[in-house]
Amino acid sequence: MSEAETTQETGSQEAAAPAVNFIDTLPEDIRAEPSLKNFSDIGGLAKSYVHAQRLIGSDKVPIPGKSATEEDWDMVYSRLGRPTDANGYEIEMPKAFEEKDSQRFREAAFKAGLNGKQASAMAEMLNGQLTEASETYTTNAENLRHDSEMELRKEWGKAFEQKMQQANRGAEYFADGEVLDIQLADGRKVGDHPQLIRMFASLAERIAEDNVEGKAQDAIMTPVEANRELAELQAKDSPYWDKTHPQHDSFVQRAAQLFELMGE
Repeated sequence: MSEAETTQETGSQEAAAPAVNFIDTLPEDIRAEPSLKNFSDIGGLAKSYVHAQRLIGSDKVPIPGKSATEEDWDMVYSRLGRPTDANGYEIEMPKAFEEKDSQRFREAAFKAGLNGKQASAMAEMLNGQLTEASETYTTNAENLRHDSEMELRKEWGKAFEQKMQQANRGAEYFADGEVLDIQLADGRKVGDHPQLIRMFASLAERIAEDNVEGKAQDAIMTPVEANRELAELQAKDSPYWDKTHPQHDSFVQRAAQLFELMGE
């Protein structure tokens, strides 16, 4: 056989040899990796690896392990955008915050490793919650103040305005204005509590009685006081029941006034 024929036969045998799958050349423990099915040859795999490395590049931020030090985490936080110190945050603090509250927030954000964007989001969320809580608190306090007023209006009837004036005088005499402005747990001010208003009105009335003999002629009765006097007018054997009695008409007129004060 000539040299040319031998060369031609060898080439035919090589051409007929089956192609080897590059995955079969890889270590056995990684051949089943699903991601390898995306590549048809070793060249495609190599290109993908190089591309991935370029994406990671110098921006790669390693996650510290369990034994990482505080300095290790500081490096990560800095790479992720945390300012150099707590005062480096340029964010709008919640409106309800005082300066000491703002500083505590900055220090907590810095310790948690937050960057400026994260800290701003937290401050915005906190501001919304505080605003909502404040609005709810104010609404509840106003509702309670209104309920207190309605309770006293019902109790005092037409004497309400007069009683409130007495209560104000009593409060000015016996209590400091700052004390009356103290807010209770329910949001209502001390000076708006019905029990205290009654007390101050009663104290002012007693002072007036001590200073002036008898009650003032223009004093307006509460429904309770009117009912008490009416019971005396309508007692058994009272002129109210005897039309022939000289005082009958005056008793009836007074009773009519008392009924009006009682809202009947």
